[in-house]
Amino acid sequence: MMSLALINAAAQAADAANSLSAAVVEQVPSPAPPSFNNNPSLFFWNLLLMTSGFFLGVMMVGRQAGLVWRQRRYDHPLDPVSLYRLITLLAGGALTLRCGAEALSLWGWNPSDPVTTARALMAKRIIDPVSLLLGLAWMSIVLLGEPGIEFQLRKAPLPVDMWSRWPVLARAVLVIILCFAAALVAVIFR
Repeated sequence: MMSLALINAAAQAADAANSLSAAVVEQVPSPAPPSFNNNPSLFFWNLLLMTSGFFLGVMMVGRQAGLVWRQRRYDHPLDPVSLYRLITLLAGGALTLRCGAEALSLWGWNPSDPVTTARALMAKRIIDPVSLLLGLAWMSIVLLGEPGIEFQLRKAPLPVDMWSRWPVLARAVLVIILCFAAALVAVIFR
């Protein structure tokens, strides 16, 4: 049933030139979607945060997927660390897809090319339910695994040295700076 809905949505996206979205975009000659009410700073912040969220999410999901793959021979599927990694993958995947879909629609907004804009908007509408399903799966795993994870976390000693991990965030800061520059340039030259 789900695959049939995705096939229908993809077929509608292919006919973007005749879509209602393309017709509306043509009628609204605005450098940003009308929901931003011609407020460039609001558009800038959304563009920056959604783009940053997507790229940081890709980094986090990729990192966790790599850990799952490297530890596949050692981690039992019901170990607390496996549940933690699954929770991180699902939550990160949901955030990544949601931010990526929104960033795509914001970067794709172009009243002079309504067909491309309509395709970006349709892609967003296809990706949003998938990200929601990942989010619901994340919540389910949290609820199901919570008692075992809390039990393990209460065992002493549990060394947590977060301060030594600060340098790992340097790449994330670089990504945010690059997204800031890209969003600023996009808003200024629209």
